[in-house]
Amino acid sequence: MDDKAGAWIYPWIKNDLPIMTVAAIKPPAHRAALGVLLLSGSNAFRLGVQFILFPVLARLLAPADYGLMALAMPVVLFAMTLGEGGMGPALVRAPDPDGAVEATMVWAASISGVGCAAILLLAARPAAGLLGDAAVAPVLAWLSPIMLMSALCSVPSARIQKRGATWIFALGDVASTVTGGAVALYGALSGWQVWSLVAQQLLLWVVKLGVLTGLAGNKSRGRPTRTAFRYLWHHGPPLVGANLLTLFSVSIDTILIGRLLGVELLGFYALAYQIVRIPESVLTGPIYISFLPAIARLDGDRTAAASLFIETLRMVFAVAAPMMLGLALTADLAVALVLGSRWHSTAPLIAMLAPSAILQALGWLSMALLIGRGRSGLQFRLALLNAGLTLIGVVAGSFYGIAGVAAGVALAVGAGSIVALGAGMAEVGISPRRLGVALSPLLAAAAVMVGCTGGIRMLLADTVPVLPSLLLAIGAGILSYGGAMHLFAPDMIAAALAPFGRRKRP
Repeated sequence: MDDKAGAWIYPWIKNDLPIMTVAAIKPPAHRAALGVLLLSGSNAFRLGVQFILFPVLARLLAPADYGLMALAMPVVLFAMTLGEGGMGPALVRAPDPDGAVEATMVWAASISGVGCAAILLLAARPAAGLLGDAAVAPVLAWLSPIMLMSALCSVPSARIQKRGATWIFALGDVASTVTGGAVALYGALSGWQVWSLVAQQLLLWVVKLGVLTGLAGNKSRGRPTRTAFRYLWHHGPPLVGANLLTLFSVSIDTILIGRLLGVELLGFYALAYQIVRIPESVLTGPIYISFLPAIARLDGDRTAAASLFIETLRMVFAVAAPMMLGLALTADLAVALVLGSRWHSTAPLIAMLAPSAILQALGWLSMALLIGRGRSGLQFRLALLNAGLTLIGVVAGSFYGIAGVAAGVALAVGAGSIVALGAGMAEVGISPRRLGVALSPLLAAAAVMVGCTGGIRMLLADTVPVLPSLLLAIGAGILSYGGAMHLFAPDMIAAALAPFGRRKRP
């Protein structure tokens, strides 16, 4: 999935990246590293395009335009999750030698996609009434075709994951990002307001569907069978329930803010939330695509799964921690420079939400581990816990305005992610001591970076203009973190470069 799915959540992790040693899974290790590198590169490209578009769109569109889109997306994602039916991970796990499961899923996903699109189209007005803003109804109606396109992408996506041909995802991301960004920019310049964002989502899915089905295909060599349908029905609903609960936990804040505080304040919050999802967009999603089938292949080897999990945790933390901590320390400067004074209310929200995004990235990885090992029931219970914690955080924080909601969400996300991480560790037998030993060098490097970046901010205070101050803070963070990693975790740097430095032998 991609985006708080689409541009907002998606996923949307395999093995090792360059960090994993070849000892655990020798044959696919190099290919997996290359595949994840391509996906991370494509998502970094997508992030770069978003950063280029952010300043332009922020000055052309009002916060209320972002707020309307943010209010519509939870409904779209809810219908999208029902349309996919949780069948994708089930297909990835299925051996399926005769293609019966795949053929069955093609028909099931197509029928459910059409049904969900029709329901969303008909329910647009009642849904807008429940959300408290009638202007969201036409937005929902125009976004309804995404249900069918998402469902049609599910089989090619699972096929790509099973083959390990993750370069197709990378190509789809780049193509859809460029075309979607172009139409959003054209629409904003032409005065389309919120419809420029709607057009961006529609074109993004059209291009993604074309790339995935064109390169991976949507036809199966087998025929639908009752046995295959029973298999999908057995494994799909628990995942749907877990995904819906996860969606509820990440959407209840949006819904309540839009209904209680209005779409303008929601626009500030939605943009802040999208920015702090950078680790998931750049790293967690691509890794998830590779990590899930790798864990499924290691189903009987708990020791190898534990090694794969802990090394991937290290890699995710090594990227997410400096990125999010640095963002929290420089949010006021970045917002003033990139988005402009109209968005100044977004800066404190980013500062509060960013640290919890580190734990959220680790929590997503833990959920992928549980799915890959067939523990959908446990995943459902964790999703239920996360939903409850988020609801409590949002309701309690709403008494203190938008900042209170952001603080409540950050605490809820952090607590739920820690519980999910603990469940993942228990599943593969990783002790807290082993995790502490694995992460302690990275924690030390992150602490050094925070000290240096925070110290620069305090020394400069308000005496230096925004741009030089931001550049100095970023430079201090990069140099201090790189130096600390070289000192505390040289193995990670060497392992990251090793797979791409080997020459093939005859």
